[in-house]
Amino acid sequence: MLLILFSISLCFSRVSPDTNTFTVLYTAVSDSADVPEVFSVAMVNGVQIDYYTSKTRQMICRQQWMTDVFSVEYWEYITNLGHKHSTMAKESLNTIMKGTNHTSGIHIFQWMKSVEISEDGSIKRSMSVGYDGKDYISLEPDRMRWVATNHLAVKTKEKWDSDESWNNYWKWQLEEECVQNLKKFMHLGKEYFERKVQPEVFISRSDPNNQYNPPTLSCLVTGFYPVNIEVTWLRNGERVSESQSSGVRPNHDGTHQIKKEIEVNAGDEDQYSCQIEHSSLAEAKVYQWGKELHWKCVCVCV
Repeated sequence: MLLILFSISLCFSRVSPDTNTFTVLYTAVSDSADVPEVFSVAMVNGVQIDYYTSKTRQMICRQQWMTDVFSVEYWEYITNLGHKHSTMAKESLNTIMKGTNHTSGIHIFQWMKSVEISEDGSIKRSMSVGYDGKDYISLEPDRMRWVATNHLAVKTKEKWDSDESWNNYWKWQLEEECVQNLKKFMHLGKEYFERKVQPEVFISRSDPNNQYNPPTLSCLVTGFYPVNIEVTWLRNGERVSESQSSGVRPNHDGTHQIKKEIEVNAGDEDQYSCQIEHSSLAEAKVYQWGKELHWKCVCVCV
């Protein structure tokens, strides 16, 4: 599950208010009894819509609107696709392990395909593969040629470049299947994907573990949709850099959360505030520990 959440978090950097994005991630793991051999997640605009594991061998819907509009035949089709791609992912992991003489231990293969459709109708496609947490190989979809981003992937590149049926399949996936799926999701789930949910904000203070460390203020922003949000720490109204950020993370209900922390001098807490800018808000909102302030848009620091 941690691997799934880590993979999901990588998708948020690709989400833009001017594009719609469909992303599928497959992860294959060797020699691990704690997680399935293969699992996958599919996401639209940063929201998980379904998942598959090699243990359940079933594509599981994560959104009620999809359960309502898609037929049993559709779920049978994408479950079979899950079987096929899981087998590909596991075979690819085994091939890479053999080629790198990794005959034992836990090794991880991650494969991501994605399509983005902009407001002007232009389409961007991508496919990349990682091995043991590092870039391994990626696809140049315009030329349908593979690029070895790791010296260990040279043989894989040569093999995949020479396999016409392999490349034709992924060309069809990226140019037709994924594009049509994204258009279908955005049409049938229009009400869901165009909704706006205001965030909840919680400011907290934590004391240091020892007297030599400063206290920390945390700004937890949760329950918001869409994913794009700006969270900024201010000191006396001036922007300052946080010391740590969780990055945007998914909630179970299709909304998102992010937490930003900043170290402060003891007694200076009331000088700090957390500013939130989000499309669900008519104006920027600023929060302090123990109280809430509202700034008009003309006062927003950018």
